[in-house]
Amino acid sequence: MAKGDRRLCSMVEAAWRKGSKLDGWNEYFVPQRWYDAMAEQGIDPAFYANRPRPFGEILPWDHLDYCVTKEFLVRENKRAHEDKTTPHCRTQCSGCGANRLVGGTCFGKN
Repeated sequence: MAKGDRRLCSMVEAAWRKGSKLDGWNEYFVPQRWYDAMAEQGIDPAFYANRPRPFGEILPWDHLDYCVTKEFLVRENKRAHEDKTTPHCRTQCSGCGANRLVGGTCFGKN
């Protein structure tokens, strides 16, 4: 669901119509309702959950502005796969873009 887009709306409604509600609690969660809703709506869960996504793909949350640039997130993902860490912001600015929230200056020493 976290990687989903608008196409999942009909699937969520279908699961709800089958009785799904409060599914965050184990005693209410019935996975088969969701599988049935996916099948009815032609949703392949592997498309959302298991496929690699290219960095250029438009993601469902790309329209949100949280002041951290997509370029930074791509760079951090690549660094993580290289087993590299990024210094803490208070030590060195990593250029994430969030400094726009505090007037454009970083906390760290450049």
